[in-house]
Amino acid sequence: MKFKFVAIAATGLFCVGQVSAQNNNYVIKGTIKGASSGRVYLEHENENKKVVTDSTVLSSEGNFQFKGKVVSPQFYSIKMKGIKNPSTFLLENAAITFAGSKDSLNKAVITGSESQNVYLGFYNGPWKAITKKAGDIYQRLDKAEQGGKVKPDSLTRAGFDREFRVLDTLNQAAVKDYVSQHPGSVGSAAIIYDRFIAYPNFPVARSLFSILSPKVQKSLIGQQITHAFALDEKTATGQIAPAIAMADKDGKIVHLSDFKGKYVMVDFWASWCGPCRKENPNVVAAYKKYHDKGFEVLGVSLDSNKESWLKAIAADGLTWTHVSDLKGWANAAAAEYGVKAVPASFLIGPDGKVVGKDLRGEALNKKLGELMK
Repeated sequence: MKFKFVAIAATGLFCVGQVSAQNNNYVIKGTIKGASSGRVYLEHENENKKVVTDSTVLSSEGNFQFKGKVVSPQFYSIKMKGIKNPSTFLLENAAITFAGSKDSLNKAVITGSESQNVYLGFYNGPWKAITKKAGDIYQRLDKAEQGGKVKPDSLTRAGFDREFRVLDTLNQAAVKDYVSQHPGSVGSAAIIYDRFIAYPNFPVARSLFSILSPKVQKSLIGQQITHAFALDEKTATGQIAPAIAMADKDGKIVHLSDFKGKYVMVDFWASWCGPCRKENPNVVAAYKKYHDKGFEVLGVSLDSNKESWLKAIAADGLTWTHVSDLKGWANAAAAEYGVKAVPASFLIGPDGKVVGKDLRGEALNKKLGELMK
């Protein structure tokens, strides 16, 4: 599961009448302004697959209703055909109202879910200060790089790196403070997943997870976090790297074990991933410098379009071995390695054991220099 979104409540609330929960089930009563016909779908993402759990016909007044029961709060989406951005929220067993517009369904106002309130409370509050600071840094960095045309000198780059480290510290502190105020809400677990599982920082995630109440830790989102911890331990330094067997661009199956006896970096990326494409020149430089000394790269793409994948390989000058099952986020190797965001990389030693994770830029160069003295 990937929480790639940040739902923000829209201003204004449409009257949809009184709602009451029944027998500890959920009751969703909603209105979609501007829509007078069509089918409304209640959808849930399970193991990277979107599953429609319920659907109903919209009334001529734009009203709809769903009833059901969830084991614990989970992210669900309300969508209609022809509308690109659905409204995603934490659904729990409660009386919930949904007030949205056909033209901006993702900005619907959803009330009645305590978990959703806690979740949104962070993004409408503390997170705004973090994103404001981040936006300023990225704007100045983009100006220094002239839109990616110029590589800043080491002193300038070091200055930006310091700012990003400070920002990361502020991010961690903001989440810790907020989670500490709401340890009994699944909304807090969802925030931890967003900030430190989807964008991996497992030491911080483990520390924050310990703050949550036992009930929240055992919730479905809590279980997903626990599962992510297990996958992280599976690829910890010193562990045998999970096997990979996947087709290259010509359909030939490539095995990770084919690289035994060499240092190989399993590089998860995608043609549509901006940060991946930005990191590629660093990987190219490391490959050129250390390839003759026994360094290999196995690129694992999370693309679903073969043409885009191959075009990016050629454009970025990636001359190493590439594989993909063209299943996007459902990539089998990504699942085995617990990859929730790209770029992600795993440096594996000649004995097949992990020796480093997510080494980028100078960190990769430094590590390879140490290993290949």
